[in-house]
Amino acid sequence: MSKTSAARRVPEKPSLEGVETKFADRWRSANLYNFDRTARRDEVFAVDTPPPTVSGSLHMGHVFSYTHTDTIARYQRMRGKHVFYPMGWDDNGLPTERRVQNYFGVTC
Repeated sequence: MSKTSAARRVPEKPSLEGVETKFADRWRSANLYNFDRTARRDEVFAVDTPPPTVSGSLHMGHVFSYTHTDTIARYQRMRGKHVFYPMGWDDNGLPTERRVQNYFGVTC
């Protein structure tokens, strides 16, 4: 086996030490997650999804529905688009009031 092929072998037990920091630093230095509000319209990819509500516990349906948009946003970002993908929660209204009442066992 040549030195080149031996050097390219995947280690049997790779070290994950510092991997997260390494990529977080790269993303930060590239301003990867900072949306450029001055970008031209044809350079922007915007994702507009309704916010999830807090009327119940998280379940696999949340994973299923948000994985699609997250994957699309990441793909567009890799293609060089300025991705606008705001995330928020709808925590107002009757569903929230009822959830709090049920959680604490109180009524209004």
